[in-house]
Amino acid sequence: MTVSITSSWDDGHVLDLRVADMLDRYGLTGTFYIARDFLDERMSDSQLQDLAQRHEVGAHTLTHPVLTEISLEQARDEIHGSKIWLEDVLGQEVTSFCYPKGANNLALQQIVADAGYVMARTVDKFTFSVGDNPYCVPTTLQIYPYPLRPLPRIAFWRGWRSRLQPLLDALPTLRTFRLGAKTLFNWQVFAESLLQTAAQENGIWHLWGHSWEIERYDLWDALDNILQTVAAYDNSQSVTNSGLITHS
Repeated sequence: MTVSITSSWDDGHVLDLRVADMLDRYGLTGTFYIARDFLDERMSDSQLQDLAQRHEVGAHTLTHPVLTEISLEQARDEIHGSKIWLEDVLGQEVTSFCYPKGANNLALQQIVADAGYVMARTVDKFTFSVGDNPYCVPTTLQIYPYPLRPLPRIAFWRGWRSRLQPLLDALPTLRTFRLGAKTLFNWQVFAESLLQTAAQENGIWHLWGHSWEIERYDLWDALDNILQTVAAYDNSQSVTNSGLITHS
Protein backbone atom coordinates (compact mmCIF):
# COMPACT_ATOMS: atom_id res chain seq x y z
CA MET A 1 0.00 0.00 0.00
CA THR A 2 1.38 3.40 -1.00
CA VAL A 3 -0.02 6.88 -0.61
CA SER A 4 0.89 10.24 -2.14
CA ILE A 5 0.77 13.11 0.35
CA THR A 6 0.00 16.64 -0.75
CA SER A 7 -1.35 19.75 0.91
CA SER A 8 -2.54 23.12 -0.32
CA TRP A 9 -3.15 26.42 1.40
CA ASP A 10 -5.31 29.20 0.01
CA ASP A 11 -5.24 33.00 -0.15
CA GLY A 12 -1.62 33.90 0.74
CA HIS A 13 -2.03 35.10 4.34
CA VAL A 14 1.24 35.81 6.13
CA LEU A 15 0.44 32.95 8.51
CA ASP A 16 1.07 30.62 5.56
CA LEU A 17 4.72 31.01 6.52
CA ARG A 18 3.97 29.23 9.80
CA VAL A 19 2.37 26.41 7.83
CA ALA A 20 5.42 26.25 5.56
CA ASP A 21 7.73 26.00 8.57
CA MET A 22 5.66 23.11 9.94
CA LEU A 23 5.82 21.31 6.60
CA ASP A 24 9.58 21.83 6.51
CA ARG A 25 9.91 20.41 10.01
CA TYR A 26 8.41 17.13 8.85
CA GLY A 27 10.01 16.98 5.42
CA LEU A 28 6.73 17.59 3.60
CA THR A 29 6.01 19.82 0.64
CA GLY A 30 2.98 21.99 0.02
CA THR A 31 1.35 24.23 -2.54
CA PHE A 32 0.38 27.77 -1.59
CA TYR A 33 -2.22 29.56 -3.70
CA ILE A 34 -1.89 33.35 -3.69
CA ALA A 35 -4.46 36.01 -4.55
CA ARG A 36 -2.76 39.35 -5.21
CA ASP A 37 -5.39 41.82 -3.96
CA PHE A 38 -7.56 40.02 -1.43
CA LEU A 39 -6.07 39.96 2.07
CA ASP A 40 -4.66 42.95 3.93
CA GLU A 41 -2.17 40.60 5.59
CA ARG A 42 -0.95 38.93 2.42
CA MET A 43 2.67 37.80 2.26
CA SER A 44 5.05 40.34 0.78
CA ASP A 45 6.73 39.75 -2.56
CA SER A 46 10.01 38.94 -0.84
CA GLN A 47 8.26 36.44 1.42
CA LEU A 48 6.65 34.82 -1.63
CA GLN A 49 10.05 34.56 -3.29
CA ASP A 50 11.46 32.82 -0.23
CA LEU A 51 8.45 30.53 0.01
CA ALA A 52 8.82 29.51 -3.65
CA GLN A 53 12.32 28.22 -2.91
CA ARG A 54 10.85 25.75 -0.42
CA HIS A 55 7.37 24.94 -1.70
CA GLU A 56 5.17 25.31 -4.75
CA VAL A 57 3.42 28.64 -5.22
CA GLY A 58 0.28 28.69 -7.36
CA ALA A 59 -2.18 31.31 -8.57
CA HIS A 60 -5.54 32.07 -6.97
CA THR A 61 -6.69 34.98 -9.20
CA LEU A 62 -5.93 38.66 -8.68
CA THR A 63 -8.87 39.73 -6.50
CA HIS A 64 -10.46 36.42 -5.40
CA PRO A 65 -13.84 36.72 -7.13
CA VAL A 66 -16.24 33.81 -7.44
CA LEU A 67 -15.40 33.12 -11.07
CA THR A 68 -18.80 31.71 -11.96
CA GLU A 69 -20.41 35.01 -10.92
CA ILE A 70 -18.43 37.30 -13.25
CA SER A 71 -18.15 37.47 -17.03
CA LEU A 72 -15.82 35.11 -18.87
CA GLU A 73 -13.81 38.12 -20.02
CA GLN A 74 -13.29 39.21 -16.42
CA ALA A 75 -12.49 35.64 -15.39
CA ARG A 76 -9.91 35.42 -18.16
CA ASP A 77 -8.24 38.60 -16.88
CA GLU A 78 -8.20 37.19 -13.32
CA ILE A 79 -6.81 33.80 -14.38
CA HIS A 80 -4.23 34.97 -16.91
CA GLY A 81 -3.34 38.07 -14.90
CA SER A 82 -2.59 36.17 -11.72
CA LYS A 83 -0.19 33.88 -13.58
CA ILE A 84 1.62 36.82 -15.20
CA TRP A 85 1.85 38.66 -11.87
CA LEU A 86 3.16 35.70 -9.89
CA GLU A 87 5.69 34.71 -12.52
CA ASP A 88 6.97 38.29 -12.52
CA VAL A 89 7.31 38.27 -8.72
CA LEU A 90 8.86 34.81 -8.48
CA GLY A 91 10.98 34.77 -11.62
CA GLN A 92 9.79 31.24 -12.37
CA GLU A 93 6.92 29.45 -14.07
CA VAL A 94 3.62 29.04 -12.23
CA THR A 95 1.80 25.86 -13.25
CA SER A 96 -0.97 25.35 -10.67
CA PHE A 97 -4.20 27.28 -10.11
CA CYS A 98 -6.96 27.17 -7.50
CA TYR A 99 -10.51 28.40 -8.11
CA PRO A 100 -11.70 30.76 -5.35
CA LYS A 101 -14.30 28.86 -3.31
CA GLY A 102 -13.86 26.06 -5.82
CA ALA A 103 -16.33 27.64 -8.25
CA ASN A 104 -15.69 26.42 -11.79
CA ASN A 105 -17.27 25.12 -14.97
CA LEU A 106 -16.11 23.81 -18.33
CA ALA A 107 -15.58 27.28 -19.79
CA LEU A 108 -13.42 28.34 -16.84
CA GLN A 109 -11.46 25.09 -16.99
CA GLN A 110 -10.66 25.83 -20.63
CA ILE A 111 -9.47 29.34 -19.76
CA VAL A 112 -7.17 27.88 -17.10
CA ALA A 113 -5.78 25.39 -19.61
CA ASP A 114 -5.31 28.10 -22.25
CA ALA A 115 -3.41 30.21 -19.71
CA GLY A 116 -0.75 27.50 -19.48
CA TYR A 117 -1.47 25.92 -16.11
CA VAL A 118 -1.08 22.14 -15.88
CA MET A 119 -3.77 21.72 -13.19
CA ALA A 120 -6.46 23.49 -11.19
CA ARG A 121 -7.73 22.58 -7.74
CA THR A 122 -11.29 22.70 -6.44
CA VAL A 123 -12.66 22.43 -2.89
CA ASP A 124 -14.40 19.10 -3.47
CA LYS A 125 -13.50 16.70 -0.65
CA PHE A 126 -13.33 13.04 0.37
CA THR A 127 -11.57 11.69 -2.71
CA PHE A 128 -8.29 9.83 -3.10
CA SER A 129 -7.33 10.57 -6.71
CA VAL A 130 -6.95 13.53 -9.06
CA GLY A 131 -9.79 12.22 -11.21
CA ASP A 132 -9.91 12.29 -14.99
CA ASN A 133 -9.72 16.06 -15.41
CA PRO A 134 -6.52 17.90 -14.34
CA TYR A 135 -8.46 21.18 -14.33
CA CYS A 136 -10.97 19.97 -11.77
CA VAL A 137 -8.78 18.31 -9.13
CA PRO A 138 -10.53 17.45 -5.83
CA THR A 139 -9.10 17.12 -2.32
CA THR A 140 -9.40 14.67 0.56
CA LEU A 141 -10.23 16.91 3.50
CA GLN A 142 -10.10 20.44 4.85
CA ILE A 143 -8.67 21.42 8.20
CA TYR A 144 -11.68 23.01 9.81
CA PRO A 145 -13.63 22.61 13.08
CA TYR A 146 -15.30 19.19 13.16
CA PRO A 147 -17.89 17.80 13.75
CA LEU A 148 -19.60 21.13 14.53
CA ARG A 149 -19.25 24.42 12.67
CA PRO A 150 -18.70 27.36 15.02
CA LEU A 151 -21.52 29.91 14.87
CA PRO A 152 -20.54 32.41 17.56
CA ARG A 153 -23.15 35.03 16.60
CA ILE A 154 -26.06 32.58 16.75
CA ALA A 155 -27.61 31.31 19.98
CA PHE A 156 -26.44 27.79 20.82
CA TRP A 157 -29.92 26.30 20.55
CA ARG A 158 -30.41 27.66 17.01
CA GLY A 159 -28.91 26.91 13.60
CA TRP A 160 -28.26 23.20 14.17
CA ARG A 161 -28.45 22.26 10.51
CA SER A 162 -25.63 24.70 9.80
CA ARG A 163 -23.68 23.67 12.91
CA LEU A 164 -23.81 20.02 11.86
CA GLN A 165 -22.77 20.70 8.26
CA PRO A 166 -19.14 19.46 8.62
CA LEU A 167 -20.40 16.14 9.97
CA LEU A 168 -23.28 15.89 7.49
CA ASP A 169 -20.83 16.42 4.63
CA ALA A 170 -18.62 13.63 5.95
CA LEU A 171 -21.32 11.04 6.69
CA PRO A 172 -21.47 9.51 3.18
CA THR A 173 -17.70 8.97 3.29
CA LEU A 174 -17.91 7.45 6.77
CA ARG A 175 -20.52 4.99 5.50
CA THR A 176 -18.81 4.20 2.19
CA PHE A 177 -15.49 3.32 3.77
CA ARG A 178 -16.96 2.00 7.02
CA LEU A 179 -14.89 4.29 9.17
CA GLY A 180 -15.10 3.82 12.92
CA ALA A 181 -17.49 5.62 15.23
CA LYS A 182 -14.63 7.63 16.73
CA THR A 183 -14.30 9.50 13.44
CA LEU A 184 -17.67 11.10 14.16
CA PHE A 185 -16.26 13.24 16.95
CA ASN A 186 -12.61 14.09 16.29
CA TRP A 187 -11.02 15.77 13.26
CA GLN A 188 -7.59 14.23 13.79
CA VAL A 189 -9.01 10.70 14.03
CA PHE A 190 -11.04 11.39 10.90
CA ALA A 191 -7.95 12.66 9.07
CA GLU A 192 -5.92 9.61 10.09
CA SER A 193 -8.72 7.28 8.99
CA LEU A 194 -8.80 8.95 5.58
CA LEU A 195 -5.02 8.56 5.38
CA GLN A 196 -5.36 4.82 5.97
CA THR A 197 -8.11 4.65 3.35
CA ALA A 198 -5.97 6.53 0.84
CA ALA A 199 -3.16 4.03 1.41
CA GLN A 200 -5.52 1.09 0.95
CA GLU A 201 -6.63 2.66 -2.33
CA ASN A 202 -2.98 3.29 -3.35
CA GLY A 203 -4.21 6.83 -3.73
CA ILE A 204 -3.75 10.42 -2.64
CA TRP A 205 -4.27 12.11 0.72
CA HIS A 206 -4.81 15.80 0.00
CA LEU A 207 -5.19 18.20 2.92
CA TRP A 208 -6.19 21.81 2.28
CA GLY A 209 -7.06 24.83 4.34
CA HIS A 210 -6.56 28.49 5.21
CA SER A 211 -3.90 29.52 7.70
CA TRP A 212 -6.08 32.39 8.91
CA GLU A 213 -8.82 29.87 9.78
CA ILE A 214 -6.31 27.68 11.61
CA GLU A 215 -5.48 30.73 13.71
CA ARG A 216 -9.13 31.72 14.18
CA TYR A 217 -10.15 28.29 15.43
CA ASP A 218 -6.88 27.42 17.22
CA LEU A 219 -6.15 24.34 15.10
CA TRP A 220 -2.34 24.61 15.07
CA ASP A 221 -1.85 21.63 17.38
CA ALA A 222 -4.23 19.55 15.28
CA LEU A 223 -2.26 20.45 12.16
CA ASP A 224 1.08 19.70 13.80
CA ASN A 225 -0.17 16.33 15.04
CA ILE A 226 -1.52 15.20 11.67
CA LEU A 227 1.59 16.36 9.79
CA GLN A 228 3.76 14.40 12.21
CA THR A 229 1.59 11.31 11.64
CA VAL A 230 1.64 11.74 7.86
CA ALA A 231 5.41 12.22 7.73
CA ALA A 232 5.97 8.96 9.63
CA TYR A 233 3.56 6.95 7.49
CA ASP A 234 5.14 3.97 5.72
CA ASN A 235 5.23 3.84 1.93
CA SER A 236 4.29 7.48 1.46
CA GLN A 237 5.66 10.14 -0.85
CA SER A 238 5.23 13.89 -0.53
CA VAL A 239 4.39 15.79 -3.72
CA THR A 240 3.18 19.23 -4.75
CA ASN A 241 -0.24 19.73 -6.28
CA SER A 242 1.19 20.03 -9.78
CA GLY A 243 3.33 16.99 -9.03
CA LEU A 244 0.13 14.96 -8.77
CA ILE A 245 -0.32 15.60 -12.48
CA THR A 246 3.22 15.66 -13.82
CA HIS A 247 4.35 12.57 -11.84
CA SER A 248 1.26 10.45 -12.52
